Amino acid sequence: MQGSNDNEVLFGEISEHTVITLNTLLNNVYKPLIDRLDPADWGVCEADQKREFMQTFDKFAKEVQEALRSLQNNIILDPYPSNWQKEANNINNTKNINADMITDFERIFNDWSEKIEQTLEEAEAEKKEDKEAGPRQELEYWKQRMRKLTCVSEQLRSKNCRTVFDVLTAASQSSSNDIGKPRDKIYLATSKWRSIELRVTEALNEAKDNVKYLQTLEKFIEPLYEGHPESIKETLPALMNSIKMIHTIARYYNTNERMTGLFIKITNQMISNCKFNVINFRRIRLGMSTLGSLTANPLGKKSPPVDDSCLWNHDDYPPEELITMLQSCLDLHEAYIKQYEFTKARLENLPKSKRFDFVTTQIFGKFDLFSRRVSKLMELFGTIKQFKTLEKHNLENIQPIIKSFDTTVVGFKKKNHKLLDFTNNIFDRDFVEFKTDVSTVETELQSYIDKNFENITNIEDSLKLLRKFKSILHRDNLKNNLNAKYSILF
Repeated sequence: MQGSNDNEVLFGEISEHTVITLNTLLNNVYKPLIDRLDPADWGVCEADQKREFMQTFDKFAKEVQEALRSLQNNIILDPYPSNWQKEANNINNTKNINADMITDFERIFNDWSEKIEQTLEEAEAEKKEDKEAGPRQELEYWKQRMRKLTCVSEQLRSKNCRTVFDVLTAASQSSSNDIGKPRDKIYLATSKWRSIELRVTEALNEAKDNVKYLQTLEKFIEPLYEGHPESIKETLPALMNSIKMIHTIARYYNTNERMTGLFIKITNQMISNCKFNVINFRRIRLGMSTLGSLTANPLGKKSPPVDDSCLWNHDDYPPEELITMLQSCLDLHEAYIKQYEFTKARLENLPKSKRFDFVTTQIFGKFDLFSRRVSKLMELFGTIKQFKTLEKHNLENIQPIIKSFDTTVVGFKKKNHKLLDFTNNIFDRDFVEFKTDVSTVETELQSYIDKNFENITNIEDSLKLLRKFKSILHRDNLKNNLNAKYSILF
């Protein structure tokens, strides 16, 4: 590169291992340095700018890492034996083709065919991904496939491959009987090779097209990994609009099967985000380090989840705050379905537009199950909140009822259920038993309330007692009983 001075020339050497060097510098040198920076080292840099820089840097570093891994896993088509180079280059001017050369070329040709077909088949097999995969895994799959197929395509166009193909083509068309091989067999091999070339070209075009469209989702799926249920709700219209565009104009990705698969992955990540935030919401709110991370690796899979038994710790997870967090998960579930239905309705009203004809049970089924579990947890911790509030009021003779409730909770807690594992049906069965036991305790509480009213003859004192119990009781059945029995006091 020529500098400002005409007599000065700047130049350098690019190593064949450039990607390895770049990966080492980014992930083993710069990243550790940046991670260890003190707050003071950032100077006047604002928190949002710092976060944006860190996210962009991490993303680039991980993409280099993935690109290197992909390069290392690419297939290499071996070169033909160099001793045949002169004869191969003059194949069109040769009347008598060397039979030994044809044997070598046919062998290596078949070896290439097997490798390429195996690569194409492996790409399809890799598609059978983890059932918990999120949308980043989908994009990464197509990126990796595009890199691998690009490598194959470039080799197919190389002089090495074209020479072998040209030699075998010439042999199949030769009138000479000296090659010692049936010409029709060689012709079938070259025909098969053309078919493989077409498959690679089509598969590469598909991968490129899918990457192009899936990349339009990147900024909209980021909140699924970096945000919380409320921030995800805010981006749902833009996310759904981008999905609608892919479904409408993408050349390869707009099939019902692939679009349904994409929606399922988005649903998976929403559930993962909800679980992560339920466990970590207080630490996040207080600015403390979280116990896990949704972006712990390039594909966005979270770290091994913290045991959700921590939700039983009412000092770290006050029931009133936990219930609010759980409610945000239900709100996201509802908003997700509404935005989907809204987008579907809009498409139906547009002439000649492609419809959202997907099986919604496949898309929302897991979220429906998760939401049902969340509702039960809200009921569980809402009941605990009620009796904890009741205990704080130090009402006379209330302790036996509190003790009875605590015994019920301890019995349920000892079953050691994974509270956020919504696929565990045993939890649901035990929760029904828990509710039955709680109902017995609440019957005792109702009797206690009735006795308190029986001992009061003054209407003013009755109203005070009514207000007191209304401020304590949160369970709908108790509140309804209270209003039904003592509404005459209003």
